Amino acid sequence: MNETNEALTPQEAENAWQARAARRREARQLAKKNRQTTLIVLAALLAAVVFLVASAAGNRSPQPEETSAPSTETPTTLPPETEPPTLPPMTWMAFEEDRELTAAQYFVYDVDAAKFLTISGMADDVIYPASVTKLFTAFVALRHMDLDTEITAGSALDLVDPESSIAGIRRGDSLRVETLVEAMLLPSGNDAACILAVETGRILAKDPELDAQAAKDVFMEEMNAQARLMGMTNTHFVNPDGIHDDDHYTCFADLAILGRLVLRNETIMKYAGVSDTVVTLEDGRTLEWKNTNSTINPNSDYYCPYALGLKTGQTSQAGSCLLSAFRCNGRTLIIGVFGCPEKNDRFPDTLQLFNETMGFPFAEPEPVTETNPQSAAE
Repeated sequence: MNETNEALTPQEAENAWQARAARRREARQLAKKNRQTTLIVLAALLAAVVFLVASAAGNRSPQPEETSAPSTETPTTLPPETEPPTLPPMTWMAFEEDRELTAAQYFVYDVDAAKFLTISGMADDVIYPASVTKLFTAFVALRHMDLDTEITAGSALDLVDPESSIAGIRRGDSLRVETLVEAMLLPSGNDAACILAVETGRILAKDPELDAQAAKDVFMEEMNAQARLMGMTNTHFVNPDGIHDDDHYTCFADLAILGRLVLRNETIMKYAGVSDTVVTLEDGRTLEWKNTNSTINPNSDYYCPYALGLKTGQTSQAGSCLLSAFRCNGRTLIIGVFGCPEKNDRFPDTLQLFNETMGFPFAEPEPVTETNPQSAAE
């Protein structure tokens, strides 16, 4: 408002006062409106801050609240630790802790855990199985023939190495398939293996008059096909009895598969665990068969009550071999030792691996005497 020196009339003064009052009201209304706008903005900013803080807190793991009094809820308790099963008393051979295995190749396989517990090399290392082969020969033959089928020994015997182990079967002898399986697994009869292979080959070829060698070849094709089918992809068989051939081989992984197959086969396990038997043939002749696996023979120094059996093998190239199975304290183990230098080395090697795997105690070392002048320094 411009100031003047002139005096205002009462009406002019009233009008001026009213104008100033109106301007003051407008100023107050504008200030009030500005305050409301400011409050709205502040509220929005505060909400945004609260949202960000809450989001950050949600991404952190919540911390347990402190309480001044114990909870009335029943606390969750952890199950007690399972005590390892008590080992049965040892009634079989124990070994000193420093005994070294003689086997060139060996493994321990846990059937339930489906894994190797001990292995001397790689799972696919080449192994010559020798007569351990007969386990799979029996497995394949039993897939194609009934146990009660009668087979008369004939030209199949011409395929048997005369220097190999036999069950004493002669041309013209009539035996059931089940008895021939027994003849393979106890005395490790190569004669029984060849008879089963030839007869199975003739069945597969649908030619009962097929030449023995040709029938054997058919069987070997089937044996290798079955090996691949069962997952034994690093195995190849040339013959049904395990006579050495550089192209006749397997590996640890495939032997574990073979062991599992055998353990599920009732017929094979029935005879793999028999220590000895006497068989009477139709002509009255008797055949006495003893199992070559000493771990199942109660009269052997190598007997173990937890051994289930399986199969031995031996050739000059493969050495002395044993594929075995044990069941103890709810655990089933397959143990293989190959390339042992002496025939009986395979048994203590196997038992030592079993003892160490199960945690059985070692034998006490022999005391030092004048007649046994060994010392700890040696």
